[in-house]
Amino acid sequence: MNKNLLRILPVLGALIALTIIPASAQTTGVTASATSTRAGRIAASEAKLVAKADQEITARINALNALNTRVNSMVKVSTTEKASLSSAIQTEITDMNTLQAQIASDQSSNSTSSLKTDLQSITKSYRIYALIIPQGAIEAMADRVMTIVGDIDAVATKLQARISSAPASENMTAATAELADLNAKTADANTQAQAAVSGISGLQPDNGVQSVMQSNTAALKAARADLQTAQKDLIAARKDAGLIVKAIEAASKPTTGSTATSS
Repeated sequence: MNKNLLRILPVLGALIALTIIPASAQTTGVTASATSTRAGRIAASEAKLVAKADQEITARINALNALNTRVNSMVKVSTTEKASLSSAIQTEITDMNTLQAQIASDQSSNSTSSLKTDLQSITKSYRIYALIIPQGAIEAMADRVMTIVGDIDAVATKLQARISSAPASENMTAATAELADLNAKTADANTQAQAAVSGISGLQPDNGVQSVMQSNTAALKAARADLQTAQKDLIAARKDAGLIVKAIEAASKPTTGSTATSS
């Protein structure tokens, strides 16, 4: 063999040895790469979940603030009931802000299990859309019903005065009966509205307890039914008022007669 070739062979061997990565090193590199890729996917997935959670929490806080404004404008619901509901709403807002901060902390500390639990609690523990918002809406509607009842009662008082002052020659029997029905309808509407408020007063989030959730759902359903009855009462009362007004207008029209002339 050529001596020059003999000299080159050791050098080539050394170069080849340098280019060969040990099997263990290859495995470690692949494993590290796979781990890094998996961690990146998990982080990206968690980031999406946290972003969605932020949107959901913000939406709930905005809805609660709007509801609290509506509650504070109520005039017929008792001060105690208003204060109780407003306090519950403020508590939920505080809890939502705390939860939002906790979720951010879970993400930054890579606490996957805590993050999962906190994300689930947005709907499972607080029940803002399932209970708090419907509860407040029912009370606000009940307050509206009672306000309208007060307005109709004021009109009824004036109608009663007009009926009483009608000429004796006019038959106001029908108008008197319609007024009695009007008063009965507004009284029932007020009773139904108060029943709706009483039925949902003090309800608490179910926190995943099935029996409590069923009880809350039944109470909200019953309260809505009470308000539907109250709404029908108000429609009937308004109709009665219209008939009474027509009767009064007819009674107040001057009678026309012919005047005899002599030749």
